[in-house]
Amino acid sequence: MNDLLMLDKYFPEGNLEGGIELANRLDWGITVQMAGEGYVVSSGDEPILRAEHKDALQSFIYGLGLAYAILPEKVFTSLEKALKDL
Repeated sequence: MNDLLMLDKYFPEGNLEGGIELANRLDWGITVQMAGEGYVVSSGDEPILRAEHKDALQSFIYGLGLAYAILPEKVFTSLEKALKDL
């Protein structure tokens, strides 16, 4: 089991879905689906991770979300706006 130490402090709603929400605000289009006994994370229609274990899936989403969650809100909002203006 992973100890996701900053989850409650930084992630919206204090859960991994909040990390996905942050990434998707920046047009990642992240989805997670079961694939047999494992998981597939996709960005849009493109698979970007296959994981056999839930811990690996959680670590990936935690890392992705934490990279955005620690940004000051003003910086994140500016980045989000810049991407939408492209």
